[in-house]
Amino acid sequence: MNTKHCLEILDPHPSGSLSDTKVRWGVVLVHGFTAGPSSVLPWGRALAAAGATVIIPTLPGHATTVSDLAQTDAGQWRRQIQQTLDHTFVQGFDRLAVAGLSLGGTLALDAAAHRAVDATLLVNPALSFKPLDQLGVALSPLFQRLIPTVGPLAGDIKKAGVLEDAYDRTPVPAVAELAKLIRTVRSRLAQISSPVTLYWSSEDHVVPATSAKILRRHIDPNLLRTVVLDNSYHVATLDNDAAMIHQDSIDTLLSLSGGVHGCS
Repeated sequence: MNTKHCLEILDPHPSGSLSDTKVRWGVVLVHGFTAGPSSVLPWGRALAAAGATVIIPTLPGHATTVSDLAQTDAGQWRRQIQQTLDHTFVQGFDRLAVAGLSLGGTLALDAAAHRAVDATLLVNPALSFKPLDQLGVALSPLFQRLIPTVGPLAGDIKKAGVLEDAYDRTPVPAVAELAKLIRTVRSRLAQISSPVTLYWSSEDHVVPATSAKILRRHIDPNLLRTVVLDNSYHVATLDNDAAMIHQDSIDTLLSLSGGVHGCS
């Protein structure tokens, strides 16, 4: 199996608004299911331009081949992010945030439940499936040999002319592993004790609205803040509301480091 284990590191701009606070932020930023770092790279660049050091890992089974993803499991994804965070912790940052899109948001929540992060930033995290998808997950052990892959899950973008770099097929075994991850993360949401910002698309054709409801039900309401995205679909990091996500996440880190909010 050809699995990438690489990190893209974006250095902080010395004159960014976060740099002005003299608080050194490290941000671990995680991409979505079947996609790769490019789906969150503009977000990462915005955070780095503001003065944060941004680390974007490539999840096992991603950015290679569909068959590679079919051979990876939820434990590998979880370990990749936890190990990346552990490595980042020892780099001497004053504050540490974890952020992610879709599956990356799910893994960010998992990390926040296990590590003492200072902020969690989520774009449409996956915490549930649509009813038909849930049925497919339940039947996957029976059918995955006959139907090893299904259609793509990526590319749900409202903005015209924008494409997400992702696999054109989705391996059924990997979807079953995603379901395992979701069950694990949902059981540990109450362990999160640091601020969480949820960027939630009002129209999402991949992750159902029940995911946001689950988050609101299990996270301390004093810790959770929701920003509704009315002009983007699932991959909001590449969509019409991307600039809003960038500025609000920078403002969030500023507020947690004693800085003054920037201009939107």
